[in-house]
Amino acid sequence: MRKIMTLGLKLFLIAAVAGLALGLTNMVTAGAIEEQQIKAAEAARKAVLPAAETFTEATAPEGMKDAYVGYDASGAPAGKTGTIVTKGYGGEIEITVGIDNNGTVTGVSVGGSSFAETAGLGARAKEPWFMEQFIGKVSPIAIAKDGGEIDAITSATITSRAVTKAVDKAVLALGSLTLPTEG
Repeated sequence: MRKIMTLGLKLFLIAAVAGLALGLTNMVTAGAIEEQQIKAAEAARKAVLPAAETFTEATAPEGMKDAYVGYDASGAPAGKTGTIVTKGYGGEIEITVGIDNNGTVTGVSVGGSSFAETAGLGARAKEPWFMEQFIGKVSPIAIAKDGGEIDAITSATITSRAVTKAVDKAVLALGSLTLPTEG
């Protein structure tokens, strides 16, 4: 019995030390992780709305994670960006969409920290050839199987459809976002 108690105490101490070490590591790295996420989000906004030099946060429309108004070098509104989260085949997909002042897509960025689509299939949604198909499109946006112009990823129709529907939803939501200089 005494041997079992000794082993149990040792196991408890090892678990407690490991838990404290993990907690301390999380505390130390939390700020750096958050800073990297902010930088990644800023880079995604700049990638999807290349005409913008600066961004100002706006009230996110219904269904959007966030929304920003982009301004060009002269300070004039260049367009809007927003992030929407959708469910793909492997889990959540975070999509950042940029539109110009006319509601035309200027860029799309697919990914997110919890992106878990199948490697070689749904994960191809992050490839430039897929994302570039959206540039220049206006709502309604759909994959070719659904009567649209977007080519689906072979053997990844669920992911292709999820991303395309989310981009269309984001374009419509961002289109309803009023710029500060508008009415």
